[in-house]
Amino acid sequence: MSLPFPEKSNLIVPIAVLCLLVALNFLPAQARGETQQDQTEQEETRESAAPQESGSPGETARMEPVVVTATRVETPLSQVTKSVSVVTPENRDEQQEYFLPELIDNEPGVYLRRLGGPGQWSNISIRGAGSQHIQYQYNGFPLRDAADTQTTIQYFIEDLYSASNLKQVEILRGTQSTLYGSQAMGGVINIISDKWKKGTGAEVRSEFSEFGTFLENGRFFHGQDQFYLDFNPVYITTDGRKNGGDYGYYYENLGFAANAGFRFTPDITLEFSSLYSDTDLALSKTTPSLDAGGNLVKNTADPDKHREGLLAQHGLTMNHSVSSCWNYSLKGAYTETQRHYFWSPTAGDQSNYDGSTAYLETQHNFRITDWFSLIAGLDYEQSYYDGREPRDPNKGDFSPVLFKKNWYTWDAFGLAGFKLLDESLFLNLGARFNDHEAFDSKLVGEASAAYVFKRLGTKIHAQVGSGYRTPGLYEIYGGYLYQGSLIIIGNPDLQPEKSLGYEVGVEQPVFGERVKLGITWFHTDFDDLITYDGLANKYINADKARSEGIETYATVMPWEWMKLNFAYTYTDSEYERNDQAQWVRREYLPRNKISGALTVLLPHNFTASVKAIWQDEKIVPLYDASWNSVRWVEPSVVTVDAAVTCTVLKKYQAFLKVENLLDEDYTESAYVMPGRTVSGGLKLSF
Repeated sequence: MSLPFPEKSNLIVPIAVLCLLVALNFLPAQARGETQQDQTEQEETRESAAPQESGSPGETARMEPVVVTATRVETPLSQVTKSVSVVTPENRDEQQEYFLPELIDNEPGVYLRRLGGPGQWSNISIRGAGSQHIQYQYNGFPLRDAADTQTTIQYFIEDLYSASNLKQVEILRGTQSTLYGSQAMGGVINIISDKWKKGTGAEVRSEFSEFGTFLENGRFFHGQDQFYLDFNPVYITTDGRKNGGDYGYYYENLGFAANAGFRFTPDITLEFSSLYSDTDLALSKTTPSLDAGGNLVKNTADPDKHREGLLAQHGLTMNHSVSSCWNYSLKGAYTETQRHYFWSPTAGDQSNYDGSTAYLETQHNFRITDWFSLIAGLDYEQSYYDGREPRDPNKGDFSPVLFKKNWYTWDAFGLAGFKLLDESLFLNLGARFNDHEAFDSKLVGEASAAYVFKRLGTKIHAQVGSGYRTPGLYEIYGGYLYQGSLIIIGNPDLQPEKSLGYEVGVEQPVFGERVKLGITWFHTDFDDLITYDGLANKYINADKARSEGIETYATVMPWEWMKLNFAYTYTDSEYERNDQAQWVRREYLPRNKISGALTVLLPHNFTASVKAIWQDEKIVPLYDASWNSVRWVEPSVVTVDAAVTCTVLKKYQAFLKVENLLDEDYTESAYVMPGRTVSGGLKLSF
């Protein structure tokens, strides 16, 4: 299958646009109908109008976000040289959406895949890259499951509900291994908490829905100049839908997010970060398949099978600002994961996958001149995998067989940043050296740049970067038990996966920034992808893959009381099948996706929000009635969600939310998705 962008024409449009913008930039100011004085007055007006606290859509739009994920230091979004999106608590509260993967599903290049209702397995893809190529961060600490086959947190994404103290979620798209190491071949998702909030306060949010669904968020904080404390409990429970079966897909999640900080001197702070979730969820009795007539057989819940999970991370960071030219941080975190699968009520009939990761990092930030800065850092990571399987359940032997492995890796990374031509040209050059206990050392790098035409507000950005992913412990040493015998499917000869990614994009504000437009072309090549070979019964370096497409977005704010966000993504993602020497469309991903969200401030302190997402058809591998593998085509679908919120005295809210407003009967990866679901609740602040 040929890609939609022939190589010879890839750069024609960007070059033509660049030439046009250069010509416009050097026209006299009056020829464009605006003078430098007019521009200055507009900037001063925007600054004076920027509120201290967010409120209306207009107020939120006027405050330029500051991001840290793109460069590992705080950077105004207008100076960022890569594709990054920011999701804020205002977006969350407008949509009354506290499930973080669902909240970021509106962003360009992001694809959310869910296998049912609350608590069921979820996955996020960025630009066609799989979950094993997405790095998740919490307050700058990597989130990993060392016991996962690919060291991802793919079995805990469904547990990522927003704590009340969320500051923002940053989605960095493209190859980012230079800054974030292994797994960041497709992008980075960084969840950031609000910190150093002064005063004393509390918040309680309760949401009730059908099928015994209850979501409770709380917050207590106290802060002064010298210290702060912020504790945020979260509790979710549901009986779940039955999908025509006898039992529901129940789910329970008890967790919290906590932060604390101490300021020893004006230049030295110590901060604590903690994330915790303890879950229990129902597993499927039947999985999707096709019957003799080619009709989809729905999945149903099993009353005797369930999974208990634990995700816990505790981190500590010391920040020291030595001078105006040098500051550094020392940080460490311990992450623990547990996945215990209970296959029947029989004692011992269970599989345990426990992992832990110890992480240490130091980062030094140097401001050499006003136009040159340097970031240099080191990190160390130790991973542990502790698993157990019943020896031979078919013969009633449930005695545990244990698997224990560990290894370490350390990295050195750096990034040089340049601000040139009166801060119109921004250039970043970076590199990372990886030394792994079990693999050869690896060197990757990146270069990114952005040029801002100040008089037009146009920004052109581009990036090229190489990436890698080291195999997980299970991919090297993993195995399973069959009739009491240990079958090893790990492969010690595996090599790290590699990637090379490119992007070129343009961003343009229109009508005094009431309209913001953007379009980005991207292309990523993957090599030595690790896959399971059923014939050899082991993991191998086999596949090549590529992903190419475009992302577009538009933010429109015609009036202070209305805001519209729109995104369209086209992704052509393919992989090479060595057994047939041909390129095949990647499963589970639509080629086209359109999303939009409209927020309106209504009279009497009401806010209404409507979100719609359309996804193209997808390829889903299933088995038919004869156990033949079939590439089933899942139909396209439109889903609409709506929410209405009433705010009283700026502290109290009542809200009503409807998910799947049109009551679409649809599936996701062939799993039944919930129909129309109505929920409501209250939020109280003190």
